[in-house]
Amino acid sequence: MAEVVTSLEDATALAQASRPSTPWSHARAMRDKLDASLQKIADGHQNSPIALDDVRAATSLLQRLCLLESDAMLAVPLRLTGGRYGVRHSLATAIVLELMLTRMGTSPSERRTAMNAALTMNLGMHELQEQLYAQAGALSPEQRASVLDHPNVSVALLRGAGLEDRMWLALVTQHHEHLDGTGYPRKLSGDQLWPAAQALMLADRWCAMITERGYRPGAPPDKALQLIVGRTSGVADTSIGRALSDVLGPYPPGTPVRLVNGEVGIVCRRTYDPSAPVVRVMHPTYGPKGPNGVNRLCIESKLRIEACIPAAELGFPIDTEQLWPANGPL
Repeated sequence: MAEVVTSLEDATALAQASRPSTPWSHARAMRDKLDASLQKIADGHQNSPIALDDVRAATSLLQRLCLLESDAMLAVPLRLTGGRYGVRHSLATAIVLELMLTRMGTSPSERRTAMNAALTMNLGMHELQEQLYAQAGALSPEQRASVLDHPNVSVALLRGAGLEDRMWLALVTQHHEHLDGTGYPRKLSGDQLWPAAQALMLADRWCAMITERGYRPGAPPDKALQLIVGRTSGVADTSIGRALSDVLGPYPPGTPVRLVNGEVGIVCRRTYDPSAPVVRVMHPTYGPKGPNGVNRLCIESKLRIEACIPAAELGFPIDTEQLWPANGPL
């Protein structure tokens, strides 16, 4: 049989075509890779040290994506589906945390460490988290005890995988601690807490609140933010609550909304005004002239956002690849 020779140009094109090329294809690929890697660490697998390297690789890529495609990445908490809930949640939390810490002036290396902690914070309840996602009833005493101890178990699993990073381990330990000492598992307080741990806690809470469960819908993003920031006192430094609010605004990308003129759409980009983002509206009167919808800058009075709405009320599917294409090479 004659040998098939492929040109360098063809081989390069083929390799590029096989790689994720948009922010959302990267996010889905990361979700799937982390699913396998986190499972290995949670199981105490002999390849856990290699799985830790997968986590580090994911955070390096996430940091780049958050820099180049921040609006697309901020839509992940609301729009990423598929795979395990726990993996999606940790990925979403890591994204919000990265953007918060960037606003707080944290160095890139410490931000990567914090994202590593976000991705691995719930290893100690890896299977339980999936059960609770669908569970409608109250936690059993055994489940509650596991939840309260999961930061310690997560740290033990990470140490078992060979991790010695002091900051990473501290943030995993502290991601449910409160500034006033009312958190868990160690009731640490004040200067005992890393600022990044407080940021991780708030990002974790917001991502959990906006996500649907098997027994309830997710909270509207604006209401979730209002509730968390309103209850920051005693839980975290108020400046960290402001960082969360500054990053997200009431209508982060991925939020389905209704405008005062009756149009419905989905927030696709933030602007200088947190209450006036860019919304992609799909309207039947545009017909073939606007098959992908039109963008509304919600700064005029007739185009202001009236309310967040459930995605089911949009009347059209949410195409994340279309809404958030790559702005350039990734």
